Amino acid sequence: MTTSELERRVAVALKQHAEVAMSETKTDPAKLERLLADAEGGQKSRRAWIAGAVAAAAAVVVVVWAMGLTTGKPQSISPPPAGPAQPEDVAAAYVDAYASYDRPRLKSLLAGNALANWPSLSQANRADGAIEFRVLLDSCTALYPVGVGTRVQCTFDVHALGSERLGLGPYTNNRFLMTVQGGKVITSELAFDYGNNGFATEMWEPFVAWVTARYPKDVPVMIDGNNNPRPDATSVALFHQHIAEYVAAKSS
Repeated sequence: MTTSELERRVAVALKQHAEVAMSETKTDPAKLERLLADAEGGQKSRRAWIAGAVAAAAAVVVVVWAMGLTTGKPQSISPPPAGPAQPEDVAAAYVDAYASYDRPRLKSLLAGNALANWPSLSQANRADGAIEFRVLLDSCTALYPVGVGTRVQCTFDVHALGSERLGLGPYTNNRFLMTVQGGKVITSELAFDYGNNGFATEMWEPFVAWVTARYPKDVPVMIDGNNNPRPDATSVALFHQHIAEYVAAKSS
């Protein structure tokens, strides 16, 4: 193949590429024709025309690339779909809601038998709020699968009745036991080992004795026949009042 034939073929190919590129950038076709006509009119040597066409085509390609950067819409990257909540995480959320006395959130985490027993759980939560029961969560651990879910244990320590302000406690060996299924708690139990961990002798009994000596009429309003805090609003208010007084008396 002669040099002239090679040049001719290169020129034709460059013309085609330039036409396509100019079309994609919506450039005026007349401008392209003038560019090519000038190059073919012999004002420059054939090699110079080829060099100019290469530069023009390259410039058009650069324009196309640049327009792609400035006018293209950015692609949004969606986060990976969240997997199902782990039983331990569901249990920890339950403990947090219980410990913060956020009963609407606590109820939202329940299903099955736990939801059916909500009135009892709600009353127990109110009673713990009365004695200022503060949960110090240790950890939540999946124990074993059961037919309807996973059994989970959350161990925790406790401050209550102002024990932390008196330099007593925390009181250990306590746990929540739950069955978790489908991101919900379907059974729940709270085991507070108050008879063995020192809470009864260090806090509960001295507090009840102190209130009985000073406010005997308040005791049956605050404490039921099973020696448990009453969960109603009057009882809760009296507990908060007398806990503050008890801590102040013991700290003076």
